[in-house]
Amino acid sequence: MKKIIYITLAIMALMLTTACQHEGTIYDMPANSALVSFPSDAAIFEMVASDGNKITVDLWRGNTKGAASIPVEIDDQTGGVFTPSKTTFDFADGQGVASIDFTYPDINAFGGETYKIVLSIPDEDQLSPSAIDEMTITASRKLTPKYVGTGIWYSDWYEDEWEQDLYTTEEAPDYFILPDCWVKGTDFTFTVQNHQPVWPSSFFSGYVHSTYGSVYIFTDGAVVEDGVMYIPVSGYRVSAGSFGSGEEHFVLPEGFSF
Repeated sequence: MKKIIYITLAIMALMLTTACQHEGTIYDMPANSALVSFPSDAAIFEMVASDGNKITVDLWRGNTKGAASIPVEIDDQTGGVFTPSKTTFDFADGQGVASIDFTYPDINAFGGETYKIVLSIPDEDQLSPSAIDEMTITASRKLTPKYVGTGIWYSDWYEDEWEQDLYTTEEAPDYFILPDCWVKGTDFTFTVQNHQPVWPSSFFSGYVHSTYGSVYIFTDGAVVEDGVMYIPVSGYRVSAGSFGSGEEHFVLPEGFSF
């Protein structure tokens, strides 16, 4: 069963069918208003096989009299990976909740990437006075970490090395995680194809410079030689420029190979 985490719940009691009084203000709503609201301003979906390759998004309404179709604007930031079943929330007479499904390809094709979709209701006349008119959806495959071993990470940025755990996942064995690598709370992740590591061309390091802000690592690929994964860095970059190039490398856990 899919797990959805709602953030900032809407208060349905405020979705009145005629008018709402708040801090001394009377809201006179249009007679045909559906008084809709998203149930939250953000929702996190953890995709699992039992979802049937879809996530379902709900819209609520306070005025359930008659049928209603409420258009929704969809800002698809998934590159077309997720496909909406329609572009309206369709309520039957007496129905307080309507849904749109977003389908996606075979879940086994997903690794640990996160996808984002923003939904908004453009018709202000259909909104509840207390409405949440926009919802940000994030979706990623639910993965179960599997410990591989502990190696040694070296960073030119720090000019230092430290012990570093390496994990894969039960569901996506070619997806790898280096938890809290540079900074606690920020994992480094990469995939493996044909026994060779494939790193993103750029990613957030987790490090925030006191003057220049967030530091991003730009890579020139990666290669494994004699049990060491070398990651050439074309630039340790911030918004104002670059601190120059360098290298990160990881001595793989003893006895492990991709």
